[in-house]
Amino acid sequence: MLIAYNEERQLFLPYQYTREDLQRYRRFMKFYCPQCQHPVHLKIGQYNIPHFAHQSKNNCAQLFAEGESQLHLQGKLQLFEWLKKIGHTVMLEPYLKELSQRPDLLVTSDRRQVAIEFQCSTITHEKWLSRTLGYKKNAIQVLWLFQTSLKNSSLQGIQKLNISPILQKVIAYTAQDQPYLITYDAKTARFIYWTNLLPVYGHTFIGKVQEMTTNMQHFPFYEPVVITIEEFRLYWQLYKRYCRQFAYQRLLHNHKGVQDAFLRSCYELGFTLTAMPDYVGIPVKASEAIPMFSLEWQTILHYFCQGIQQLPHELNKSEIRFFLSEQNMDITDQAVKAIQNYGAIFAKNYQNHYIPDICGHVYAHLFAIATIY
Repeated sequence: MLIAYNEERQLFLPYQYTREDLQRYRRFMKFYCPQCQHPVHLKIGQYNIPHFAHQSKNNCAQLFAEGESQLHLQGKLQLFEWLKKIGHTVMLEPYLKELSQRPDLLVTSDRRQVAIEFQCSTITHEKWLSRTLGYKKNAIQVLWLFQTSLKNSSLQGIQKLNISPILQKVIAYTAQDQPYLITYDAKTARFIYWTNLLPVYGHTFIGKVQEMTTNMQHFPFYEPVVITIEEFRLYWQLYKRYCRQFAYQRLLHNHKGVQDAFLRSCYELGFTLTAMPDYVGIPVKASEAIPMFSLEWQTILHYFCQGIQQLPHELNKSEIRFFLSEQNMDITDQAVKAIQNYGAIFAKNYQNHYIPDICGHVYAHLFAIATIY
């Protein structure tokens, strides 16, 4: 922990003093945990950030974790100083008794409170949900800010991203309904934006990575702008590459033969895995609700449509739900929307006999049009 009370009940922040001063204070001053009131020990290392630790284990340690990494301590201090510098009222490690929780930072503005959780270590879904709901029940907005992973700490530009399930839970949306994620790199004191996120499959996304120094950042955080059609063409190239890789891998590692719904559909429709039609494998909004690669479910959808003599854009909600049920997929509103979104794109191509600039049309549906179908 970065704070403690001294014998006079005054808040003591070690980072504000030199190591020589801290060594002198440690000899004659006693410190106490702000949460449990038990004595704590001031730790002053040669390289580590000065901090406090309980002198003996007690129940407090379950609420106020011991053994924080130096990166976590460093990041909290950087964010604390940054928020103060830009004029915000912010508390470091405040104990919220009514929640029995201690956010890393608590920002108060116009009677509105925002708890900032800077997360460096792994956290379970259960713990994340419990803490998030705790803040929500007490009308406190929570902002989860994860330490930037090593893989994505130095690369910028449009690229493939691996976003873990827990990080996917904190994806935010702009006013134009574009998904993005902000992480923080305490090593470089920079915010890393993963913007205009396009789901590929599972944990894989395509996104544009940009960095911003604390000197340039605002709070609440700046929202990213929509990518251009030229930038989306790079997305399109990457996405189509993954489509080809998916088809090749399915053919190479197929063990089900004709029982494989995707390969069976390709055979019945006369699709060639090495040259799939442009109108399958299309990224659409809400596609993350369908646990299949777009090339797979859209091909199977066309085979399903052939069986009932319909086209994808002609399907009603009842027929869409029946399709999802046949494929043992969860019948959710988002999954239905994904298929409707695909139908809307397919209809345009069908009416124009598969217009050559399908990339531009997909861009319009994904980025330029905010309507959710």
